[in-house]
Amino acid sequence: MERVIDLSSRIDYEMLFDRKTAQIYYGVEPEPAGRYYDDDRGMVVRTHVDGGPFRQDLIQFEPDVLAFAGFGSPFPLPNVRHHVQTVGDEDWIHFTLCLDSAICENVLGQEVVEQERYECTITRYPAKSVIDRMSRLDGQYKIACLWFKPEALLRMLETTESRIPDELFWLKAGRVDRVYYASIPLTTQMYHAVNDVLACNFSGGVRRAFVRSKYLELLSTIYQSLVDQANQKRSFCGDGDHRKVEAVASYLTSNPASKDSLADIARRVGMNRTKLVTTFKEVYGTSVEAYWRDWRLQKARDLLVNRQMSVSEVAQQVGYSEISAFTRAFSKQFGIAPKKYQMK
Repeated sequence: MERVIDLSSRIDYEMLFDRKTAQIYYGVEPEPAGRYYDDDRGMVVRTHVDGGPFRQDLIQFEPDVLAFAGFGSPFPLPNVRHHVQTVGDEDWIHFTLCLDSAICENVLGQEVVEQERYECTITRYPAKSVIDRMSRLDGQYKIACLWFKPEALLRMLETTESRIPDELFWLKAGRVDRVYYASIPLTTQMYHAVNDVLACNFSGGVRRAFVRSKYLELLSTIYQSLVDQANQKRSFCGDGDHRKVEAVASYLTSNPASKDSLADIARRVGMNRTKLVTTFKEVYGTSVEAYWRDWRLQKARDLLVNRQMSVSEVAQQVGYSEISAFTRAFSKQFGIAPKKYQMK
């Protein structure tokens, strides 16, 4: 039986690399294979909206690495301007460059993310997120996006989790249970890279190689800006306060089974509870409780991989007195029960 495609309510971006789905979504058939890309892992859509040109370049570098760049003058296609996107069974990280547009995202039930013109916003969506996304029609539309599963982001950056600053822990592998995001201003280099993608008239493998190089340039530039921003925040809060919250983080990771309250932990480093909460969030981008929970579960995952401890022993090692509570937390974070993860 032929699959029925209904895009009237929600769209999964991975589906767009099916030509029939892309044609329904955009309302026009993408350029034929061979014109720009040799197969449907890359497509170019060209049409007109209200008498003005619209163009979208879609490319799938790997199953877990997608990129889109598009412009419309004066408007994008209706489904591009406003749509509801679904995220599958794994987390995704989204880099959005708003060159001549602004976007509002309502991540249903969690967060509203405003993405302003001339900014790049990096957003971590938990698995199963539903995103109501709308572009504001107050100028020419020009946007570029990169989509990664967390493991793919590390792979494309050719780095490891240990090299990611603590403040950007939400870029690491595994799962998160809420939306995380950060914004940086666009640079001239970013503008040029996106414009080069949109202006490229190469075809076939040469086009893929050229476009890939531009997206790698964007990715590395954006990531370095995020790292620089994290370092600036560290300096802003003052060396003394920064050292104190680092001491808190060190205490938490050295004492995963501690039952100390936030007030007790704050007194350990000479801060009051309120100051600890606000400064910790400034430095690490998350609450003390969330940071501690995420670190304990990451530690548990590492211990399970070694297979030298039972699941109950791992649970106790990271501060869970009840294995049922540990199993629930681990399954929610990583999408798999600890026992099954250990047996992989």
